[in-house]
Amino acid sequence: MSKENLNWRSFADLGGITRQWNSPPTPTYFLIDTVGTIRHKWVGSPGKKVMDDALQELLQEVEELNKRADLIKRDIPISPS
Repeated sequence: MSKENLNWRSFADLGGITRQWNSPPTPTYFLIDTVGTIRHKWVGSPGKKVMDDALQELLQEVEELNKRADLIKRDIPISPS
């Protein structure tokens, strides 16, 4: 990872994961949320903007959940969204 300056986990698959997940080998990208749910799967490069937009959307969801959790901890009523 440091050699290629990657800031995400990356690995080469010799076929086991490809068969187990029924996924074409490369390049396939997965966006996985904080509970392990695959939120997006791209076969081939979707492009920087598509990936950035998907990441931004997921980050906004997490931030909103954190805000709601903080309000609940402080016993502040929240309006339904």
